[in-house]
Amino acid sequence: MSPQHTTEQLQEMAALYALGALTQHEAQAIETYLTDNYPGLAEELAEFEIVTAELALAAPELNPPPRLRQNLLASITQEPSFRVKADSSRPVPGQLFSQHANEGEWQEIGMGMFTKTLFVDSARGIVTSLVRMLPGTSLPPHKHKGDEQFYVLEGDCTVHGAQLGPGDFHCAVAGSIHESTYTVNGTTFLLIAPADYEILRLSA
Repeated sequence: MSPQHTTEQLQEMAALYALGALTQHEAQAIETYLTDNYPGLAEELAEFEIVTAELALAAPELNPPPRLRQNLLASITQEPSFRVKADSSRPVPGQLFSQHANEGEWQEIGMGMFTKTLFVDSARGIVTSLVRMLPGTSLPPHKHKGDEQFYVLEGDCTVHGAQLGPGDFHCAVAGSIHESTYTVNGTTFLLIAPADYEILRLSA
């Protein structure tokens, strides 16, 4: 975002910010404008945030279908459909390749969990990726088909009882099992691991 943006453009960006529809870099740009006390933008954003908050209350209340509870309980006992699998089909052009922070696509791999593929080593079946877990999300128990390494970039991540934070490193060798992997406040980490895992059934 540059100082040459028009008032209309700033209003549009403020509305998208309030809706949570901006990229990380665009959101940071809006916040920088607020910090610098850009005339009128803070008030515009406050008004948009009020509107977006009221949108959640605008929908009429509906009674859930009678079978909803039964279907929900049945789904809990089933094997989780989540698969910890990176996009191994993504090509890497040429011998040298760089990717900027605002490039690449985040793909949802489970409820509240996203991954962005950075590099695919097809010969070894190893994928380098970024993984983002929203607050309160967790991975199902899984067994590693090869060595896994990850480096926490931000947030908190508890792995097999070990609490990790920014700058902490974790390694799990082939054949090992992660019974629990979860975050309380959300986390992002760099992952270097095989393309997929063996998801284990939840104990009854």
